[in-house]
Amino acid sequence: MKRIRRWEMRAAVLLAVCGALLITTGCGAQPVYENSVVIPKPSNDYEHVIEDPVDQRFVLYDEKNKAAVSWTNVPNEFVYNFATPSDVYTIGNSLTNHFSIVRLANGTVKTLYVLPDQAHEAVFPLATNGRVTFFLLVHYRDDGTEVWRHIVRWDDDSKALLPFEYVDGAIEQGALVGTNLYYTVIRPDRSVWLYRVDGTRLDARPVLMSTRWAEGPLLACQGDLLTVRGHRLVYGSHLFPEGAVNLVTPSGILVQFDEDENSLTTRADVYELWDGRRIGGAIDVEGFQWVQNGIRLDCKGHIETVFWSESGKSGAIHG
Repeated sequence: MKRIRRWEMRAAVLLAVCGALLITTGCGAQPVYENSVVIPKPSNDYEHVIEDPVDQRFVLYDEKNKAAVSWTNVPNEFVYNFATPSDVYTIGNSLTNHFSIVRLANGTVKTLYVLPDQAHEAVFPLATNGRVTFFLLVHYRDDGTEVWRHIVRWDDDSKALLPFEYVDGAIEQGALVGTNLYYTVIRPDRSVWLYRVDGTRLDARPVLMSTRWAEGPLLACQGDLLTVRGHRLVYGSHLFPEGAVNLVTPSGILVQFDEDENSLTTRADVYELWDGRRIGGAIDVEGFQWVQNGIRLDCKGHIETVFWSESGKSGAIHG
């Protein structure tokens, strides 16, 4: 069974979420809400929460028995991640909303921010470099039709979402290159336009970069945007398959998750972008967690960790 690609899933969920939206930019105290998504909690030192990026859920994994114990498996409840290493996620229900921004650290999940109107708001990760974070905030009418989408910058000190003044349209994806935020907008004729805006200024005016940008994931690596050609990712002279989920590290490592056609389980592949070399991976993947200069793949019956140098020019695998 072919999986829905991540950005198509996100777009489908965006169109399915209903209600009206109110942006809040103040720093006042929030009411305490429970997340709609039921997040599994560790019950001993061997259990920790990880992310399953393909099925878009949190998984409670038992490191001793090397098996998944439980997961967020309520219909229409999803976990959304950034396309770069981050411990910040958003979670919510595609029908009832109840969206929150959470942090997954040390095997447990902590709520950072709950959208004020739990019945009508939706928020999705857009781009981050670990220091500055941008989300996509969506506004709907009561009948479920969409009014607008805004890019907002997360202010961790005041716990507020700060909107850009001049950025609008059917925004779908984003990527950071230095201080510039690149983002795509779907036009009425379904063409994809690429814009750039100064991510440091909320009053910055966007610049149109392309009216013929290809559909597919918007990814950046070491100052350049990857392009998509015939459902393949292009970086320099190297071509890579387009995965269901595509993540890029600052050091130039491409991590992909998809369904393995032979085992019918989740497969992970890790590549060096600079030379196109595959440096590791696994099948039967239940989820993953970032480690220093590497990624740990928690699998059914085994654990694989793929390491690379800070420059991204070497790799090693340890089971």
